[in-house]
Amino acid sequence: MKVDMPDGLAIATVNKAYENYPNKKHYPFFVGIELEIIDKNDNGHPLDEEAARLNQIQEEIEAFLKQKQTVHPVARVTRNGARDLLIYIDTPKLTQEEVAAFCDKIQKERQINFEIQKDSDWNTVSGFVKQ
Repeated sequence: MKVDMPDGLAIATVNKAYENYPNKKHYPFFVGIELEIIDKNDNGHPLDEEAARLNQIQEEIEAFLKQKQTVHPVARVTRNGARDLLIYIDTPKLTQEEVAAFCDKIQKERQINFEIQKDSDWNTVSGFVKQ
């Protein structure tokens, strides 16, 4: 879906299987990840090789999270200069040290912001999937 943002057009890819998802309460933690887009067009969206690399990093992030948690990737948003991954998990089981070490590897290539917060009602993605 296309989303108008203050800094331009964003493209959201949303897993609509999460529309009215009845088991949200079992996955109450939101994982928000922002990745810097390095090779981009005038709109700040990734060029082809960059898009492929971002997809690969997304797969690495999901595999990293799946080591210790159940992972529900709900959406990703590509906007001017950044890609956001919107994921829900059960209980955070990774240590801060494990997350820091993982992010440090990505930071050698590009900026990454990684946050986990409680969001039992999935409010963060309410603009993308029906509650």
